Order: sequence, then structure tokens, then C-alpha cells
Amino acid sequence: MKNIRKAADILNVSEYKIFSEAYLNWHGDRADDKDLDTLFSRFMMFGEAPEWADIYARSLLEDMEKNRQVNLNSYCVLNMSPRVASKKPVISFSIVQ
Repeated sequence: MKNIRKAADILNVSEYKIFSEAYLNWHGDRADDKDLDTLFSRFMMFGEAPEWADIYARSLLEDMEKNRQVNLNSYCVLNMSPRVASKKPVISFSIVQ
């Protein structure tokens, strides 16, 4: 949880943006707004973060600590074509403390 907040503060973006980019990085596709809103609200109310969001935030922080230039778009798969005729993976999470 604190990794996500710290990364968002350092990059001067919202925690929601970190969640959105983390989902894209992990799953290779944008999340449905409703699903992402549900996960983000759990994060804000209970401090529960999906493992993929925490891993993403830790990788951002690691790059910043090593004085690497961090650009959120460099972590995205922006040129990936949309998946055709396949179901999106079910969003799940595990509690990271």
C-alpha cells in the first residue's frame, strides 16, 4: 500500500493512475473502469492492494532509487493490439502489507 502511495507522490500522479498503469503492465490490456473502481475503492477503504499493483509500484520505486528516468508509458504495452475473441482475465487480488 505504501509503495503505491509513495510512487504516486514521487511521480506526481494519482494512485488511481498507478493502478491503471499497473493493470495494463500486468495484464496487457486496459481494465474495465468498473472493475478498476472496485479494486481502487478497496485500496482506499481497507488498504488492500492487488499483488500486481504492488509489484508495479515497487519496480517504479526501484528505478527511481537507481536514478533511472521513470516514464509511466515506458512500463505500458501501448502498441499492443486489442485482444480479439478472448475473455479478459478475472481480476483478483491478494493482500499485501
